[in-house]
Amino acid sequence: MTSAYAVLGQQVVITGEIRSREPLTIEGELEGTIDVSGHRLTVAAGGKVRASVKAKEIDVHGSLQGNVEGADIIYIRAGAQFLGDIRAHGIVIEDGGFLRGSVDLSRPLA
Repeated sequence: MTSAYAVLGQQVVITGEIRSREPLTIEGELEGTIDVSGHRLTVAAGGKVRASVKAKEIDVHGSLQGNVEGADIIYIRAGAQFLGDIRAHGIVIEDGGFLRGSVDLSRPLA
């Protein structure tokens, strides 16, 4: 069985709301809201996202501007840019990754 995932290609520009029940990769541009609760959101190296985001994991290689909520972990890769507020359980910022905003590393209730 192959695992399903969705990809918004490099030439795709979306304004609005996205809800996905599978992992999502954004290579193009998106402005609005993204809800991939329970799954991984990847912003590819050329991707530009301006959105409020709910996701289990977020992997930023490109640019993400907005507030992130409920993530288990967020990766800000070398060359990536994140502008906004983060509420997550963990964060990894690679050397060369950029972050401007507040970070709340909430722990799950035991």
